[in-house]
Amino acid sequence: MREVCHFHADEDVAGIRINDSGEQSFTCPRTTGHPVPGKYSWLVAPEPADLPGLSGLAEELGLRVALPAAIGLYPGRWVEYGVVEAAYAAANPKDFGLLVERYGHTAIKAKQYTASAFIAATLGRLSRSGDVLFHAGPATGRWNYNSQISWWSLPPAPDWEQRTSWLDLGQSMDYVPGNTETHGEDV
Repeated sequence: MREVCHFHADEDVAGIRINDSGEQSFTCPRTTGHPVPGKYSWLVAPEPADLPGLSGLAEELGLRVALPAAIGLYPGRWVEYGVVEAAYAAANPKDFGLLVERYGHTAIKAKQYTASAFIAATLGRLSRSGDVLFHAGPATGRWNYNSQISWWSLPPAPDWEQRTSWLDLGQSMDYVPGNTETHGEDV
C-alpha cells in the first residue's frame, strides 16, 4: 500500500505493515515542511469493505468521476500528477478554484497542505478502489525538484513507456487562480 504525505503532495510513501489487522505505518522521508521539524509519520487502518470510496468535499465535487475523466483525456498513457491537476482545473474551473481558495496552492504561496495535496490524496483513495492506477515515476517541469512524483492511468495499465509528462506538454501554472509564477518550470 502507498500513500501521499499529507504535507507534500508530491511525496509518495510505501507503507510498512505493522500488525495482522492490516494496519500500516508511513513515514515521509523529508525533514522539512511538516508541522514539527523532522520526518512525519502516520498510521492507516484498513477500511471496512463496505465503506464508500469518497466522502465529504471530494464526494460533493464529484471527484470519483471528474479525476478519472481528467486522466481519460490521455487514453492508454501514464499521466504525471501536474498534467492531471491542470486537466481537472480546465474542465472544472469553479471547483478547482474552490479547492485553491480553501487549501491554497504553491503557485501562489508556499504552504504545507494545498489543493494539490487534496487532489493527490483523493487520487490515492481512487487507486485503492481500482478506479485509477498509480505508478511512482520521475518528476518533470515545475515538479522536477522532487526525485519522484505520482503518475496516473485508467485501467488496464498501459506500458510504462507510454507517458505524458508536464514537461512534454510545456504547460504553465496559468490555470491556478491567483498564480504568481511566470512560467511552468518555476518552483
